[in-house]
Amino acid sequence: MSPARRAIESREAWDHDDPRLDRAAGAWVGAAAAACLIGTPPAMTAEICHPDGEGTGPPLLAWLIATALGNVGDPVAAAKAVDGPLERQWTAALCRTVGEGRVPPVEAGVPERGPIATGWRSVQGAPVPPLDPARGSFPCSHLVEAVWRAYARGGDEAAMYAGALAGARWGMSGVPLEAQRRLGDIVAPRVLVTRAVVLARGSDPQRWPEREHHPAGASPHIRHPFAVEHPYDPGVTLCNLAYVRTRRDAEAVVTLCRRGPGDAPSHLAAGDRVEVWLADREAVNPNLHFVLDEAAAAVAALRAEGKRVLLHCAAGQSRTPAVAAHYAAAACGAGVVEALRTTIGAVGGHVNTPELARAAAALSGVALVDPAAELFPTGPPAQRPAPPR
Repeated sequence: MSPARRAIESREAWDHDDPRLDRAAGAWVGAAAAACLIGTPPAMTAEICHPDGEGTGPPLLAWLIATALGNVGDPVAAAKAVDGPLERQWTAALCRTVGEGRVPPVEAGVPERGPIATGWRSVQGAPVPPLDPARGSFPCSHLVEAVWRAYARGGDEAAMYAGALAGARWGMSGVPLEAQRRLGDIVAPRVLVTRAVVLARGSDPQRWPEREHHPAGASPHIRHPFAVEHPYDPGVTLCNLAYVRTRRDAEAVVTLCRRGPGDAPSHLAAGDRVEVWLADREAVNPNLHFVLDEAAAAVAALRAEGKRVLLHCAAGQSRTPAVAAHYAAAACGAGVVEALRTTIGAVGGHVNTPELARAAAALSGVALVDPAAELFPTGPPAQRPAPPR
């Protein structure tokens, strides 16, 4: 079987939590978010949406990203599709980063200067912080450091090249949400996510992110609308995706699950529709502590802007109370253990994915070895009853 055919079949097998999807989306959004971090003029940032292999600046970068994503699993093919030795090397490096989760070292012969070389060297040279959730230290913060290092040494374009490589290294889940919100004023991040995922995995109108609505499956907790006031902040509503679909008066939404383009209130500006890359499965979230912290910070930022916030995942029972508890601890002065108990109980939730509660507690410096036993020593709380048929 040819390498190209093996790559195609491998992509067809990707499931919705495959880390390569996170990294593919991170490559394109990382480049655009980098421009927002450093204050690139909006007109220049918008050019990242228009790939042009004959162009320069962001359009050329966008074309190199698209070429790499379209050949994930086959860096040689990616390089062959590109003119110019430095562009070929960089495209192959991005392709490998998406596929393998590590940035290849700068190759021999790469010049010391220029946007591509400076961006690549900045990603290699920037320090990776240790994971220390209670102190706000996260490895994926390397992305921001790499972007600023590239900007200081080579300007806007170098920063965008660094953002693409670092975004592919850490994934969409490692891109700060505040930068994504700023990007929403220029282009909705979801547009770039969809392009990246479709290029990397292939088009399938029946799968996320192309499918119009998130499938409800057999779960009544997903199918039927549910909402409850946040126990520590009445300006935040804890809910499920079905409830969000019914709201025409929503002021802001923080989404913790996959959603279709038709699932979010269409009247909201892109910056008020915050999508968080967070899976409700063990050991599939590479930047879990960072993501929970960013999600809670997004809720706090929207509340500071005077908006009522809908905070939700698919069923509203697992990811939602984890983020709600960290928000309560970080922004409302609550103790995180009691906040976890209270928010899980309020939504009729569970701790079937214990790493979510464990990570929320760690952000407050609390160690939960066995969240279910330590939060609910007399037994699990009653889960939300299924609505009558």
